[in-house]
Amino acid sequence: MTSAVLYRWKLKPGREKEFRAAWTEGTKTIHKTCASYGARLHEGADGLFWSYARWPSEAVRQICFEKHHFFDMNCFKTMQACIEERFPEVVLTLTDDELAERGAAHPVPVYETDRLILRGIRQDDAEALFPAVSDEANMRFWSRGPMKSVNEVFDYLAWNAHGDGCQCWGVERKTNPGQALGWVILMDKDDNQAEIGFMFRPDAQGQGIAYEAASKMLDHAKTVRRFRRLWADVDPDNSASIRLIESLGLTYEGRLKGNWKTHIGVRDSLIYGWVSPENGQDFRL
Repeated sequence: MTSAVLYRWKLKPGREKEFRAAWTEGTKTIHKTCASYGARLHEGADGLFWSYARWPSEAVRQICFEKHHFFDMNCFKTMQACIEERFPEVVLTLTDDELAERGAAHPVPVYETDRLILRGIRQDDAEALFPAVSDEANMRFWSRGPMKSVNEVFDYLAWNAHGDGCQCWGVERKTNPGQALGWVILMDKDDNQAEIGFMFRPDAQGQGIAYEAASKMLDHAKTVRRFRRLWADVDPDNSASIRLIESLGLTYEGRLKGNWKTHIGVRDSLIYGWVSPENGQDFRL
């Protein structure tokens, strides 16, 4: 029968970020090694950290820790070094379950290009993507200003990962799997249309990575989702994004004046679009 374990820790001052990174690495290792159901880490209002870990059964958990010396790993040693006080763990047995993950309206398939892997974005990409959304220049033409913390990014990515009517891919290099460079996204609109978007870290720009990823996403939009029309909304002064959008084959359609009120003021929008070769007629099979 499914079981869960509650862990609770008081951390040494200033060790929170280090602890969370080590906890994430350790949790992923246990999940891959022993087929656990994963875990979530929470920070309480009192500053204590709680972890809720789920297992197929308590017996599976016990066998896993008997067979594998996880606490000899560096990530677990780091966790130990960050902890000031550890409280007794609590083992729980599931009796009723009304907590269900919301499934995406459309699955996000994994794709590969010459250099990249595109896979469903995750909220735990927050730390890797923090350089993208905390950079002032990178966020100048976004709908909001730079983000201040990894926790803020984690909350922001909830819609990208779980929101209705969107497919969002985290983009990573094949040579560095698990480290998201940015994302590309399809956002469903009415009448068989979708808006496209993208965001990448400054260190991933100027290398054709965004074009490579967005091209694969557009291929999915055209051949799998078979949208009638795709479009992008871009600030008139965002020359880099305009060049990318035009290179992807979207053409200029018009200007919406005063369309956005953002952290840099009221801004116009340039609309670029692509319409199916069938002259915009619905061509779903």
